[in-house]
Amino acid sequence: MSADPVALCAHGEAAWHAALYAGLGARWDDDGRLARGYRAVPHQLLFGAVTLSPDAAVPGDVPGVVCDSFARLRLPGREAEPTGHWMIRDAGERGAPTLVPGLAIHRVVSDADIAWFEQLIFLAADGRPPSRPGEMHPPGSQSFPGATWLYAELDGVGVGTAASIATSRVNNIGAVAVLPAFRGRGIASALTEAAIARAPDVPATLSATPSGRGVYRRLGFTEVGRPLHHHPI
Repeated sequence: MSADPVALCAHGEAAWHAALYAGLGARWDDDGRLARGYRAVPHQLLFGAVTLSPDAAVPGDVPGVVCDSFARLRLPGREAEPTGHWMIRDAGERGAPTLVPGLAIHRVVSDADIAWFEQLIFLAADGRPPSRPGEMHPPGSQSFPGATWLYAELDGVGVGTAASIATSRVNNIGAVAVLPAFRGRGIASALTEAAIARAPDVPATLSATPSGRGVYRRLGFTEVGRPLHHHPI
């Protein structure tokens, strides 16, 4: 892998935000050094900016949380916190597939599908449904170029989600979530593999939670850094 792996992870994170901002009808710009939003962040779970180079300048009018991908910056008026772990898997890497009897993974293609995807991911994340339909994934947001949204059913019951946002440089994996009652059965691994398979010829990148790092290591991902999240004080 010739490119800086942290830069690839940052690019993937920015691509992820581009898809979500577009779905929510908000502006997101990327000049190759800094990717950022304007005015207000369209959802509390999203960043206001992602740095794409170690020396990126972050203007004071950037809203919300800044993801300092290289953990290099000091930003006045913001408090830094290490959160998440950048992980990457080389393009073309293959392993034995995770087989879960009764599991079917589907691609989101319709507005009804994206509503079901949103319901599942919110319930898997914190046990609560979205506060309103389309809170983070409104109708039509499944059509962003390069985006693939996936949901899994086990014996016909919705159990989890994953997503792939593919660019010419990376396949950014996100939204990997499984309902608590169904965890520990290999479903998260199967969903991650299905997302990787959407663009296997570029490196796969993601930001892992502490609980997810072990799953991703077993799937061939390597930890390459830890970003800082700069919160407004």
